[in-house]
Amino acid sequence: MAELVVVIGIIAVLAALLLSAISRVRRSAQSANCLANLHNISVAFHAYASDSDLRYPDPASTTISWEAILQPYLNQTMVFACPSDLEVFPATGSSYDWRDTRDPATTLAGRRISDPVRGDTVVAFETLPGWHARHMMNAVLADGSCLSMTEDSCLGDLRLPLVPAGSQGADGRPH
Repeated sequence: MAELVVVIGIIAVLAALLLSAISRVRRSAQSANCLANLHNISVAFHAYASDSDLRYPDPASTTISWEAILQPYLNQTMVFACPSDLEVFPATGSSYDWRDTRDPATTLAGRRISDPVRGDTVVAFETLPGWHARHMMNAVLADGSCLSMTEDSCLGDLRLPLVPAGSQGADGRPH
């Protein structure tokens, strides 16, 4: 009888380890899919800009959301759905947000895609942190790289000027 209890205990420990490993692999796969979505969104921004005087969209000047503006440049219908997002996408139709800050020094809305900006400028990102790892967010940067970063780094970047001080005019746009 004692042997049976030991065997059952060993099986329970092994099952717990296996389930934990499967959960990590699943979260990792969902994060990779999310990063692929952000890459596709970045490509769509560039495709839109090539058709629009090399400018990022400016949703404030229209009644169209940035997602609807980019949709014709995407070959997937679910690119705005992060697989780990069970709350925002069902309510709004997008798991992502982008650098449309309404501040001329920090926004990309309406700005020329060729304007000099920091290469590590966050362009688009997950709407909420923690979908893949605690206090982490996936984002795509102006240089086209996609990565997972701390929520403080991602959201803090939205408050930083796009270009170094002294290289922009009074309207916040580069000289």
